[in-house]
Amino acid sequence: MARVKFFKNQGILSLLLIVMVVFSMIPKVKAWTEADFEIFDIVDALEKAEGKDTNFYNWLGVAPSATQNEISKAYRKLSLKWHPDKNKGDPKAKERFTRLGVIVSILRDPTSRERYNFFYKNGVPRWRGTGYLYSRFRPGLGTVTVVLLLIAAGMQHIAGQINYHQEKRKIAQFVAEARTHMIHDAPKGRAATLGRSYVEVGQRNMRCEVKGDNYIVVYPDERTGEPIHLNTEWVTKPTVSDLFIIAWPKRWIYKALGKKVELEEEYEEDVAEGEEEVSEKEQKKASDTSSTKKKALRKRGGGEKVNVMGAKVGGRRRPAKN
Repeated sequence: MARVKFFKNQGILSLLLIVMVVFSMIPKVKAWTEADFEIFDIVDALEKAEGKDTNFYNWLGVAPSATQNEISKAYRKLSLKWHPDKNKGDPKAKERFTRLGVIVSILRDPTSRERYNFFYKNGVPRWRGTGYLYSRFRPGLGTVTVVLLLIAAGMQHIAGQINYHQEKRKIAQFVAEARTHMIHDAPKGRAATLGRSYVEVGQRNMRCEVKGDNYIVVYPDERTGEPIHLNTEWVTKPTVSDLFIIAWPKRWIYKALGKKVELEEEYEEDVAEGEEEVSEKEQKKASDTSSTKKKALRKRGGGEKVNVMGAKVGGRRRPAKN
């Protein structure tokens, strides 16, 4: 019995669909500049060292509307206070002195001060974009490659799960549709749940045969098409070992060792075994039926040929030997 991959490309289509959905859900974030990144860093460091409510102005001891002269005067005062030479026993003095120079340079520049005032009034954003994360953490090529491979493997697993449930659901729909036609076309009171019927596939009505609650055989072409055996029990559930990050290295290792392992061939062998079991059952059933007929024939006449006469005797037709 031939088996056709009825859902061959559904896994790829599901994966592409998930990728499109994920990218469509990514929010459009305003692109921050390097100057903004510098402000974010110094704001985070200042709040971590001096307290959550600390900002550039109250740390310098000036008002948000302070002039350049007032800022310079505050800078001179604090630089003398936190100079490392005067605070050799204070490990935080050097950090404060360095931070003071950065903050004052930001407030002295009109453009940078305008940007800081914007964040001062509206708050520093929590999500600062992938550019900020990349510029601060600088992952290496190996880290980026591993992360991308893990993301791709996760997407493959999700697509495989979707494809698995879609295949089982589609086969169940075929069985239900075929049985609906059987019930509709059967004489009243003689409806069956197993047997020949038809299903609609791609706007075409195809002959089929329902062999069980989860098993159906579809005949695409009466003359040349090979039957398609669909069984929900034959649909392989994706596992972690099916992921390409595991399956590909496994194939390379087996190839290097001279062993041939193909996941798809293993799956087809399992399906073929299931089909052979069904075929053996059908042949056994046919053999039993033939044996029963032969036994009945021996009882009737020892295997001799008989002809049925046209005349009725006692309301029944009696066989007469020639």
